[in-house]
Amino acid sequence: YFYIDSTPTHSYMKALYKYPQRAFPYRQLVDENGRRTRRDREFELLDTGIFSESRYFDVQIEYAKVSPNDILIRLRIDNRGPEPWPLHVLPSIWFRNGWSWGRKGEGYWPKPSMRLLDPRHIACEHQSLGRFTLEAISPPDRFLFTENETNFERLFGSPNASPYVKDAFHRYVVNGDRSAVNPDHTGTKAAAYYRTTLPAGGGMEWRFRLSGKGEGLNIDFDGVFRERILEADLFYGFEGAAPIQLRIAREASSNGSRATLPSLPRPRNAGTAATASGFTFTTATCSPCRTTGNFPGTPRGITRSTWLPLPRSTRITRKNSLCSCCASGTCTPTGRSRPTNLLSMT
Repeated sequence: YFYIDSTPTHSYMKALYKYPQRAFPYRQLVDENGRRTRRDREFELLDTGIFSESRYFDVQIEYAKVSPNDILIRLRIDNRGPEPWPLHVLPSIWFRNGWSWGRKGEGYWPKPSMRLLDPRHIACEHQSLGRFTLEAISPPDRFLFTENETNFERLFGSPNASPYVKDAFHRYVVNGDRSAVNPDHTGTKAAAYYRTTLPAGGGMEWRFRLSGKGEGLNIDFDGVFRERILEADLFYGFEGAAPIQLRIAREASSNGSRATLPSLPRPRNAGTAATASGFTFTTATCSPCRTTGNFPGTPRGITRSTWLPLPRSTRITRKNSLCSCCASGTCTPTGRSRPTNLLSMT
């Protein structure tokens, strides 16, 4: 898998996973590496031949935020192989399990819940996060529900607290065990289930939206993605034309780093302003939070209001520059953001 892009605020993220079409060679990897010594090169996945004849899927997933509590998800899968191949797709959403440990306090909230609203919507309720709704803009064949609980019976031979445990979707799809999922369509983990066959060289896209209570009803899905991709380009610099420090920051951020522009050295020849193709960086102080750094100025041919939340008539001066956090509306007086990692979508 490859992390391709991400802004420091995660207003836009992109990743690519190469998924083999044939059975994953777990046993081959274990056995061959067991035979090798520490003087030998490690036997890698590519050495198994699992990707020969390009028999794999490219699974590309992108996230774009409409607002901090309104996230769009775009999933595209392409068949790189030479013949049609069946595909089961289960985009999943779950709550991090903090209720099974017998603890109380922040991070160990009472057990949350998910429930089916209609064939395209799931309601997600959490004491701290409030209510979120998952919308399958691409209608699934069905939704599957279970609990985000360890299968103790399988692992340790002890009874499960619930008959519905976290490996339920595997058992449902691979083993055909229909009793593994909750028929009442409730739980703490859910998946939209799609089945299709992709032709050789063909692909398909699925769309989702995870939004908090009070978010707007109507959105321009493609328009939001275009804006967030443009913002990422403006923040880091257009490919091949950005200063080396910004290209390093983009790569670091897409691999999980929290690198941001103010923490980096100024681009070379950046006195008052450093110019790259299509945009300008200006040394300034962020008005709301007083962070000093090199911030993007207005890109040529693009009005400031299309990528920062300022009035269209606002002039770009050292007095009204914004750091990336303030630009995206995520700065708070306490410097803390809501713990949205309690609810995950993948």
